[in-house]
Amino acid sequence: MGISLINHRFYLIGVLLSLVVSCKSKAIKQKASFLHQQEIARPDWLAEKYSQVTMIDDDHVAVLNGNYLVDMPLQFNTDSSYVFYLNAKIPVELFKESLGFYPELKQFILIVPDWKFYAEVSKTTSKEGMCVEPETTNFYYYIRREEDNVKVDSTRLGGLENPALDFDKSVVPDDMLTVYRKESYGSVCCPRDPMWDIADQDSSFVRGFEERNKFKVTMGRYIQMQGKEGENSIYYTLPGLTPLQRLQFLLEKRAQWRLNREDKKMPLSPQLFTPQLHQMVTTGFNKFEEMP
Repeated sequence: MGISLINHRFYLIGVLLSLVVSCKSKAIKQKASFLHQQEIARPDWLAEKYSQVTMIDDDHVAVLNGNYLVDMPLQFNTDSSYVFYLNAKIPVELFKESLGFYPELKQFILIVPDWKFYAEVSKTTSKEGMCVEPETTNFYYYIRREEDNVKVDSTRLGGLENPALDFDKSVVPDDMLTVYRKESYGSVCCPRDPMWDIADQDSSFVRGFEERNKFKVTMGRYIQMQGKEGENSIYYTLPGLTPLQRLQFLLEKRAQWRLNREDKKMPLSPQLFTPQLHQMVTTGFNKFEEMP
């Protein structure tokens, strides 16, 4: 993007000395300027201001063996674009997977602080006995999902080049169900859905999981009939659990929900999980019924 940090130690120290006064002498805190080698070309897709930005911080994130759960139920208009500010240490690559981060979204912007830049400034200035507040510096990723293809544009901006951000706290409507996992079975015949071959394993798996881990995953579990040939979906809402407990169940259930025995021996790639909201159907053939 035509932007790079000047990493030569003495040059950086010289610039910082022109901006700050020694902490030992006057304890004055000033801002470290973002260094440019050339002018920034602001991309067309980046707005001057964003409203209703969703903050993702550590309070809403669980991590286990390189997998993550962003435990934030959000309601979307899937044709709109949304903006997220990532204040937690989650690899950006996981946000580019269509099956991971809110898969119903067709496009979104992800804002990520330049933690490396902040760490370099902090390390250099602490060695020299300075107090420096780095200029706000962020990476911006514009992620678009087009069928099986994911396109990503990115840029890095500092100081006044950054868009203004207004943050928002989303509220889940009362008639929506927060679902962490959905499992669907097709027809029992004509043709038969192969997933029925492992359907009888579900009860024993869930029972064994609850006994080993001493917490319930069957509370708030619903079934919805979707066809006359046995088609149905099962929804796990996992109420009353911590994000880490939910993530633990999602990982073990993902590993169990595989048909081929050889596939079950293969390690699964790290994944970023998010809950989804579903309209609670209360009447008719396809109403949600709580399972025992």
